[in-house]
Amino acid sequence: MFRSSWPRTFAALAVVLGSLVAVPTSASASGPTLPPLPQPTARTAAPSGTVSVVAATYKASSLSAGYGHTCVVTTKGAALCWGYNSWGQVGDGTTLGRSTPVGVTGLGSKVASISAGMYHSCAVTTKGKAFCWGYNGDGALGDNTATSSFTPVLVYGLDKNVKSISAGVLNSCVVTTKGKVRCWGNNTSGQLGDGTTTGSPKPVTVHGLTSGVTSVSVGQEYACALKSSGKVVCWGANSEGQLGDNSTTNRVTPVTVHGLTKVKSLSVGYYHACATRTTGKAVCWGRNTEGELGNGTTTNSPKPVGVTGFSSKASVVKTGLAGSCLIKTSGSSYCWGPNNHGQVGDNTTTDRLVPVKVYNLGSTKRISVGYIHTCAITSSKSVKCWGDNSAGQLGNGTTTGSLSPVTVSGF
Repeated sequence: MFRSSWPRTFAALAVVLGSLVAVPTSASASGPTLPPLPQPTARTAAPSGTVSVVAATYKASSLSAGYGHTCVVTTKGAALCWGYNSWGQVGDGTTLGRSTPVGVTGLGSKVASISAGMYHSCAVTTKGKAFCWGYNGDGALGDNTATSSFTPVLVYGLDKNVKSISAGVLNSCVVTTKGKVRCWGNNTSGQLGDGTTTGSPKPVTVHGLTSGVTSVSVGQEYACALKSSGKVVCWGANSEGQLGDNSTTNRVTPVTVHGLTKVKSLSVGYYHACATRTTGKAVCWGRNTEGELGNGTTTNSPKPVGVTGFSSKASVVKTGLAGSCLIKTSGSSYCWGPNNHGQVGDNTTTDRLVPVKVYNLGSTKRISVGYIHTCAITSSKSVKCWGDNSAGQLGNGTTTGSLSPVTVSGF
C-alpha cells in the first residue's frame, strides 16, 4: 500500500464525492489512482453466472466493508458483494457498480469467511482454500500473475489449510490452520514481513511467524498479527506509530506492540490499529489526527492508549480508514472518528473523538468499518449499513447516504 501513490489522507477526496469522475481505465505499477467514488450503473438483470438476491431473504454470518464495496457470507455459506466495482472487486464477472447484493461467481455455498480490501476482495472456503478477485497490478490477488480478475482466482499454493484472510490496499495475508502467516503483493515498506522490500505475486512466509498466530489484519503498507500468547506483533510502515512499538521506524520483520498482552481481538486501519484485551479494555495506537484512537485527543501515539469509556466491557473492535467501532459485551455498538458522511452512525455529521453509540441499531454480532461507510450484523443476522452511499455500498438499492443504519436488500 503506497504512501507515494495516494494522499496521506483521503479527507480531500470526501469533499468531492459529489463531483463524480470517470472510473480509471488503466493502472500504474504502483496501483490505480484513487478516485472519488462514482455512482453505480443502473442495475439491470444479473449477468450470466451471477446470482440476484434482491427478492430473497438471507441471514449473515460474517461481513467486511472495503473502500467502496461491502461483502457478506450468509449462514448457508454463500458470498455476496455490492457497491464500487471498477476493478471487479464485487466478483460477479463485471465492472458494473451494484447497489444491492449479487453472488460472487464460482464460490458456491462453501465460503467460510471474506475480506473486502481497497480494490480487491478475498475469501476462504470451508475446505481451507484461499481465493481473491479484483485489481492485481501489484500481485494483490496472489495467483503469481499481475492480471486483474473479475471473478475469484485461487491464491498460489493456498489450496488447503487456510484459516483466515485479510485483504488490504495492494497486498493480502493469511493465517494457516497451523498458525503460519503468509503475505503477498506490494512490499514497498516491508509489509510482507519477509525481511525485504521486494514485492511478491505469490505468498511468502512472514519472518518468525511460522506458527502460533490466531489472526492477521492488513492496513496501509503494514500489518499486525495476534499470537496465541495474547501478544500482538506488527511490521511494515510506521511513520505514524502504527506498529505500536513506541517508535516511528519502519520494520521489515515483525516487532512486538509495546506493553500489550492478553489480547482477544485485533483490527488494523489505514494508519492506526486497535485491540481489545481479555479484561474488556479497548486500546488503540498510531495516527490520531481525526480522533482515530478514541481517547479524546488528536495526538498520535506510537504505543497503545486506552479508548475513552472502555476500560472494560469491550468485546471486539474494528478499524477502517480513519474511523473505529467496537461492540460491547452487551451487544451495543459504539463508533468514533471522522463523521462527515455519517459513518459513525449516530444520526449526525459531528466528528467524534470518543465513542458514541450507533443510533437505533440494537444488539450487534459483528461490525466492519470501511472508507466512509460502516456495516454490522445484528443479533437477528440482518445486515445494516450507514454512511456514504455514492457507490451503492450501503446495499439498499439507492445511492443516498444515511446518518443511521439502513437494512441491506435481501437481509
